[in-house]
Amino acid sequence: MQKLQSEQRVRLVVRAYDRCSEVFLVNSDFQRIAAGIGELEAVVSPGIYKARFRIGQKQVDQLVEVARESPERATLEICGDPVDFSSPVPLAGIGAGQDIQEVHRKAAEKFSQLAVSEQKGAGSWLFLFIREITGSAAVPWAGITLHDLDGALVAEPNQGICDQENGYFALHLELDPGTYRLRVEEEPGEFYEMFVQTEAGWQTQVFAVSEQAWLPDIQAHRAALSSAAVLMAEAGQGFTAKDEVARQVELLRLGLLHRRKVVTETFVADLLQQESLHSLNPLQVILLAHSLAEQGKLDTALLTTLLKKLPANFAEHADIQALMLNQPATVRPAFFAPPMLHSSWDRIVQAVKQRKAIIPPSSLAAQLDDGVIKTALWLVHRPDSLEI
Repeated sequence: MQKLQSEQRVRLVVRAYDRCSEVFLVNSDFQRIAAGIGELEAVVSPGIYKARFRIGQKQVDQLVEVARESPERATLEICGDPVDFSSPVPLAGIGAGQDIQEVHRKAAEKFSQLAVSEQKGAGSWLFLFIREITGSAAVPWAGITLHDLDGALVAEPNQGICDQENGYFALHLELDPGTYRLRVEEEPGEFYEMFVQTEAGWQTQVFAVSEQAWLPDIQAHRAALSSAAVLMAEAGQGFTAKDEVARQVELLRLGLLHRRKVVTETFVADLLQQESLHSLNPLQVILLAHSLAEQGKLDTALLTTLLKKLPANFAEHADIQALMLNQPATVRPAFFAPPMLHSSWDRIVQAVKQRKAIIPPSSLAAQLDDGVIKTALWLVHRPDSLEI
């Protein structure tokens, strides 16, 4: 009887709350016995196991008891708890226990859906939301400005909502479609920029948290551009904290940021099938395609299928064009404006070395060179302070 009991095996299926979550299974000897993305399956003996769900640098452990089952019920399915991951975006379901998180959610929804603070052009929209989450009395909007591609000032903090009591800054602009430079002065004369592209009919949303920066004799916080999050919504929709697509875009960003392989073929197939009659969110497609490219799983056929899911006016988006550089083509694009993603920039630089792409000598893209911050997900660079 003892031998028969020890030989019984149970099929264990563990599903994560999010399909882009890493899943691990650990036995009572602390050995990892299975791993997967979104879900895993293992045949195990009765006993106590630990299921671990990881997003970015946050993880949740869940104990699993596998009991002896009758032969016709030898499968156990477990659904994981949501991971309370870190994000600059005040999404629903994260930031548990932080009262300020709910304040930020409501503010982001309100001001992204209201009429614009300033109209600086027509046809595309930009929403900036910078927040302080440490309880510091610092102002999260300090040192931040928005500039056009030539460096001319477009907007500064006094044009938005500066709420020091609740620790946030919100700015909603209508702009001409194009690429803009979001700039932060970290220290006197030391600037950092990221590039933000807006598209006709869409609102680009940039979320960032402030981090401590060094300044002589004072303690100051500045918006952390390297860890910023970018979302997109159709004009008039604004930000919604419970939006599942926004959550998925954030998971894709975190996967790329931490160089985790969080996209599976099944996930891609299901996503395309579910949205067979509709376009996908542009940032969803861009980050998904770059994730697949990082994993070496983006071929010409799949890229073509993904591009068909984009609104037509996104064909010239720099981060899409960068993915096309390794595809058969008769005409190579000229990158007058830098892309948003660092991985796109790497592809452009490599293509230039192979004489496949053109960066016009007089363009901003030609001036980046050594100022690029190599560890950031976004293309963040430090412009020469003498040129500002």
